[in-house]
Amino acid sequence: MPMQRIHAFVAATVLLAAGVQASKAAEAVPATLQPPAGYTLAFTAKAKGMQVYTSAAEGGAAPKWVLEAPVAELTARQGSFHHYAGPSWEAADGSKIVRDKDTPVVTVPARKAGTDIPWLLVKVTADPAAGVLSKIGYVQRIETHGGVAPATPPVRTDTKVGVPYTATYAFYAKTN
Repeated sequence: MPMQRIHAFVAATVLLAAGVQASKAAEAVPATLQPPAGYTLAFTAKAKGMQVYTSAAEGGAAPKWVLEAPVAELTARQGSFHHYAGPSWEAADGSKIVRDKDTPVVTVPARKAGTDIPWLLVKVTADPAAGVLSKIGYVQRIETHGGVAPATPPVRTDTKVGVPYTATYAFYAKTN
């Protein structure tokens, strides 16, 4: 087989394998986490950060870990993003999105629920400023690793702990 044909065959095989992998990844996201009709995937970003937990006790009960906020850095071809309490996402260009408090967050347990934080679909509202996040209406958190509160209960209240996690965030924009 001539060298050009071998290169073409290898390239086609790699592209086919990548397409199968992308298809498997897309199929792995449960239907309940899909945004409603009229939204399309704008971009995805990889996140690395912490889930911050605070120990709290109610009515004399033993202290337990309560999620305070995420703190993460996201990277994508569109740039870098900060993810923090709200939940909120802020781009380097100043655009920002925040959870729409009127719409419940859809939650699905991660494949390894004992160690990995749940997958989410979050309806968001955009800050009126123009920018990469200005058209985003939904954020999906998938492919999570880590981030679950410690299994050992806290000894006292008001203790904080950061648990490392990674995830993929998918940002969906309204179709025109």
